[in-house]
Order: sequence, then structure tokens, then C-alpha cells
Amino acid sequence: MNFEEWTLGYADAAKEYLLQPIIFREAFYDPDKKIDKLLNSWKYILSGRKGVGKSAYNARICYLSEHEEKIWAKGLLLNDFEYSTFAKASCEGDTNGTKKYYDAWNFLIIFQIYKYLYKEIGITEIGEFSRIVSLLTRMGFPIESTFKNVVANVSRLKLGANVGVFDAEYEVEFGHKPISFTERMSAVTDKMLEVLKTVYLNKKFYLLIDGVDDILRIKKNQVDILSSLIRSIDAINTRFLYDKIDIKLILFIRDDILNLINDPDMNKIKRDARINLSWNDNTNGLKEIVELRLAINTDRNTEQWYDFFPKELKGKTSWDEVLTYTLYKPRDVLQFLAICQDCYPHKSNLVYSEVNNVLKIYSRDYFIEEMKNELSGYINDEIVSVLPAVFQRIGSKAITFSELKSTIVAQLPNQKIEEADLRRLLIVLFDSGYMGQLVKGNRGRESVVFKYRNPTAIIDYSQKFLIHKGIQRGLGVIL
Repeated sequence: MNFEEWTLGYADAAKEYLLQPIIFREAFYDPDKKIDKLLNSWKYILSGRKGVGKSAYNARICYLSEHEEKIWAKGLLLNDFEYSTFAKASCEGDTNGTKKYYDAWNFLIIFQIYKYLYKEIGITEIGEFSRIVSLLTRMGFPIESTFKNVVANVSRLKLGANVGVFDAEYEVEFGHKPISFTERMSAVTDKMLEVLKTVYLNKKFYLLIDGVDDILRIKKNQVDILSSLIRSIDAINTRFLYDKIDIKLILFIRDDILNLINDPDMNKIKRDARINLSWNDNTNGLKEIVELRLAINTDRNTEQWYDFFPKELKGKTSWDEVLTYTLYKPRDVLQFLAICQDCYPHKSNLVYSEVNNVLKIYSRDYFIEEMKNELSGYINDEIVSVLPAVFQRIGSKAITFSELKSTIVAQLPNQKIEEADLRRLLIVLFDSGYMGQLVKGNRGRESVVFKYRNPTAIIDYSQKFLIHKGIQRGLGVIL
């Protein structure tokens, strides 16, 4: 079989689900039954590093909802969420942390559930449910509103727009005028939740919340908005469980974003609700993902990697050699295969020199760009843009934080760079695996520690650091 005949999928799992659903039918790999835990236990947060497959789990649940009668799932993507607009919808006073946007998130999420139940499942004949839909419309929140418009209307309400119309309907419903934005949001949301108890669903409904990455674009109120979202999801799921409502919220989120929150109560939520997706200690699982993709094309259940690639490269198996240029993520390995397909579409196997050529192109066109993408939102764009030049100057040698700093400053001589920003850069590079640090063992031997291989590793700014081989290869530092 030539490489052009492979069905590999896409880097974006949502696109993959739409264009090649066969992957989610025949080639989805879930060795620890994480899907079952998300659907049938209290667990409702799936976290992991960028590219480990969180959105693939989201897509798998969507696939199951279309092909099984027991569940129904709908996505709530926050990719285009108007965070700067939503930031105006905080509660009154000096409240911070998990409570600041809690009421606004509650309303937005429950409104979206109402919209899906009304417009897509077709629950329109239950009197009390339909009455609440009508009430929301009269208050300025018609059920057909886009999510973006609902966010904007919530923020406008906080700023005083449409308050008269909203409060008039509120007084008719509750018998008194509200005195604050918090009272408006919480009372209406509570009423919506109460009415959901009267709605019979013949299968369980899952709202899949994904695309939280864009929160990195904002700096002000970032942590408050994020922590309030998670607190809201936890409270709503608790209410659904208590009231025996067959609805559950599931959140897909990057580890680094989740770890922005440093709050004791939030740590309890994470311990109880979180499932971590990682392949650090399961590289055989990574290989199984690849083999399942290959099996789609050949209908063979036996190992096929070595049918396409040499047994050995540089004294290691070709599989292990390819892995050294990755961060142990499914996306990395699948992108390597995609580049094989692009470079050698008419070949059925590659020789040593051809694999080396693919690794060079993969490292340059994918791995370095993935690093820059992962830094986006954390680090000044100007610093990110000069990193390839900085790393090319550093090459394969170990460097101190001071040397990294001076090399970056030399690339941006007219820009004032704070040391705190460079420390943040180094810790993000270390935490995401693009740089490792040298450590001395008991016998004085030095070894390099990368966090993607040793998740418990902690950065020590006094040590020397090395650039990942994937970056070195892409910049031509090693051949």
C-alpha cells in the first residue's frame, strides 16, 4: 500500500470527526476506559497537555451520541468566546476568584441547555418549560439567540442596558424587584433549574465544553473567569445529580490552563472531578494509536509500523528514534506520518535517508510551529517570533538562564524585556517539554530531565538547560 492511500485523519479532531468518522468507529484507543468514567461516574474534567487527544475524546462522545440510543451530546465551543465582553458581567462589589463570574456562567450554561432541549430535541410541549422559554424571550434573551449574543446581552444587562424590561418581567414572575445583577442572574437561573426537574429525557444529555484555550488572549480577570467557570460546572453537575436530572457537563481543558488556578477549594474539585490524559508512561499506547490508524487501511490487526519504516535508525528501533523528536503526544506522531504521506505519496516504505528527511521537515514545519503556538498567550509575541533565531545561536549546548536572557536581549536590542517575562518563558518551555534541564546523579553523572518524560520534575533556575532535539533538528543544529 502506498502512503497516499493511508487514512490518517486531521490535526483538528473536530474536523476529523466531520470528514473521517471511521476513525472514531474503528480506530479510537481508550485503554483506561476514560470515556466510560466521563459518561458514567462523577468525573467531568478531562485535562492534558496540548495535543494529547482531549478533543478526540470529545469527538468520540459525539460519535457515540449519533450511533447509540443511550446518550445525546452537544458541544459548547468557547473558541470564539467574547472574554473581554464577558469580563463586564462580574458580580457587584469586591468579590474575586471563583465567585466573581459564577452567576453569569450559571445563566449562560443553563440557557444553552434550554436552547438545545427546545430547538434540537424539540421539548416544546411541556407547559412550564415552554413558559420559561417565553419568559426569557420577554426578558431580552430569545431562545434562538447565538451564544455570542447571549454573552453580550448578559454583559449589557450588568451595565444597565435593558434593565427596565428585564426587571418588569422579573417582578411579575417573582413578586418583587431585583436589587442587583447577582439577584437577577441567580433567581432566573434557579427557576430554570427547578423547571428542568419536570422535563423527562429518555436518554442522558451531555454538554461538552471545549475550546477554553482562547482565555490566554486576555490578561485582566483571566483567572477569575476561569475559576468561576469551573466552580459553575461543579455546582450545576452537583445540582443535576441531587435532583436526578439526566444532564451532565463535561469540560475538556489543557493542564497548563487548569493549573493557572491556585485555590484550595478548586484543588478539591480537581481531585474529585479530574481525569488526566497523558502518554508519558504509555508509549506503547501511542504506538497502538498509530497501528489502529494503519489497520483502517489494511484490515490487518498485526503490527505494521516496520512494514513501512526501517527496523533500526541510529542504533535504536525506528519507532524509538521517531519518538525522540516528539513530546509523546498522538498529534506529534500522526503529524510525522502525515508528512511521510506528503513527501512520499507513491512509496510503500521508506529507507533510512528518507526517514531522516521527513524528520527534518516535521521538526521544521510542525514541531517548531507547535512550540510557538503553545507559547502564544503566555509570552510576548515579539519574543516568540525571535525564539528560532535564539535557539539556532544556542544550538546543542547547555545554557544557563542568564545566557538565555542575554541571547534573547541581543535579538531584541530596542525592546525593554523584563526578567520576569523571561523567567515565565523558561518555565513554559520547561513545563511543555521544549527545554529540559541538566541534573547531576548520585555519582556526579549529568543527565537531562524533560518534563514530558518526568511529569513530577520541577524547574531549577540555577541549572543548565538544553533544547529539545526536535527543535535542534528543525533548525539544522543536528542532522
